[in-house]
Amino acid sequence: MQASLNWQVFSNSNRNAVIDQLKDVISNNGGCIINSNMFSDLALSLSIEIEENSISKLHQALISIAQVSEFDSTAINSQSNKEWIIYLNVSFGGGTGDLKKEIASVPG
Repeated sequence: MQASLNWQVFSNSNRNAVIDQLKDVISNNGGCIINSNMFSDLALSLSIEIEENSISKLHQALISIAQVSEFDSTAINSQSNKEWIIYLNVSFGGGTGDLKKEIASVPG
């Protein structure tokens, strides 16, 4: 079984901007998003696959863009390239719970 971590992220910033920043931070720090689920405009969950030696670096980078739950780096082997899964639950403080996506009508 693959080792895993659960992190909570909170931001009051613009949801779309935060999502773009998260994607950049994750990819620039050795992570790969393998699954995502959007829950209205209130929350987003991401499953991230990452090598163990990149976990601490990713956590520090996430702190620079949002509030992130505590992380005990002593449980991580910074020399290991074992694959881990990080379950990232992102909450957006400015959400209303009423996300609507407008879809343009297509003729024909």
